Amino acid sequence: MDLHYAIPSTYSQKALIAFYEKGVPFTPAVVSLTDPAGKAEYRKLYPLGKIPLLTGDDIFVPESTTIIEYLEDNYPGHGTQLIPSDKTQARRVRFKDRMSDLYLNEPVSVLFFDSIKPPEQRDAGAVARAHETISVLFDFMDKDLGENLYVQGNSFSMADCATFAPLFYAQQLHPFTDRPNIVKYFERLKERASVQRVLAELLPALAAMKM
Repeated sequence: MDLHYAIPSTYSQKALIAFYEKGVPFTPAVVSLTDPAGKAEYRKLYPLGKIPLLTGDDIFVPESTTIIEYLEDNYPGHGTQLIPSDKTQARRVRFKDRMSDLYLNEPVSVLFFDSIKPPEQRDAGAVARAHETISVLFDFMDKDLGENLYVQGNSFSMADCATFAPLFYAQQLHPFTDRPNIVKYFERLKERASVQRVLAELLPALAAMKM
């Protein structure tokens, strides 16, 4: 299987963490988001141009959540179970996954992309709304994490795959140092081998982008 991704992409990191947690082998197919020719070539494969994307023999699975669902369906018993077998718990994990994608990842992305725009093109209203959404979610998360080790209960799940990357970028864009339970949770995530593997690829890539 080929996983098409770009390591700075939060959704790519989400999929990579899932692969590493499951211990499922894949062939990296890195997409350059800054190379017009590379992006054009990738759009021949997937016209929407979104990443990540999983391909192979009779496999065409876009979107990080769908990729994780595919891994759980096709590799049962491999590594970490990211979606519980119990239907109620599975529904809760999927809800927390959507929360992290919609109410953390998306507003963090708004802050990031606004920060790299020329000052005259920045959208103060959108930035204010993004900060407000993140603050509300952080309040919810900090309370929840006071009682649980992970985003949904005490087992690592798909929801945690979704939460690491936006928290990583939020360290600079919307810090959470005043939420002690989130701080402890983030440190807990960084101890996982899957996250360390992602960071080993991500940190040099980010350093190169700043050069």
